[in-house]
Amino acid sequence: MPYTDIINLTLSDNLMILLAYLVGGISPGYLLVRVLLDTDLRTVGSGSLGATNVGRVLGKKGFYFTLVADMLKGALMVSLARWLEFPPGVVAAVAVVVVAGHIWPLWHHFHGGKGIATGFGAFVTLDYKIVLIGVVVLLVTYMMTRRFLPSWVVTLVVMPPLAYALDYPMTVVAPLVLAAAIIIFAHKENIRQSGLLSVKKG
Repeated sequence: MPYTDIINLTLSDNLMILLAYLVGGISPGYLLVRVLLDTDLRTVGSGSLGATNVGRVLGKKGFYFTLVADMLKGALMVSLARWLEFPPGVVAAVAVVVVAGHIWPLWHHFHGGKGIATGFGAFVTLDYKIVLIGVVVLLVTYMMTRRFLPSWVVTLVVMPPLAYALDYPMTVVAPLVLAAAIIIFAHKENIRQSGLLSVKKG
């Protein structure tokens, strides 16, 4: 990875990364529920601004609208950074920061969604082949466990070393590591409640 892309950021690089964070923080689900029900999505269900919580409030149509909109948000920012011909390291940073913006949005007092849909959109645009491999890992893990959350956690943990083993450039591996770390962190309460971190004795 061209580390100088990150170390020697220009003003335009920083503005692009900042824009990715701010756009990542725009919540289609929050806006949809606010417009249709005049309700703050953060006060209902799980309080998350992601598609799953929107689905609890508005049903399947709300879920799918938010899911697609969150994916497009991630894809848009990576596509824009590439179209404007930013260095690969900056494009990689944009892929991570748009996810961080979704999880910790400035607009909503740093209380957002969990980042999976936005991350999917960002990384499909960054390198769709590694995402297809990730989907295979997810499906295989789900068939083995029949549990969605553990399957996602395993996929997020496995993808960075798998990408490295397959000789992907660090402009893909490094953002995979960072995005996986922040998405898993965002799910820490769900992971704790699911018992994934518990150790059975005896």
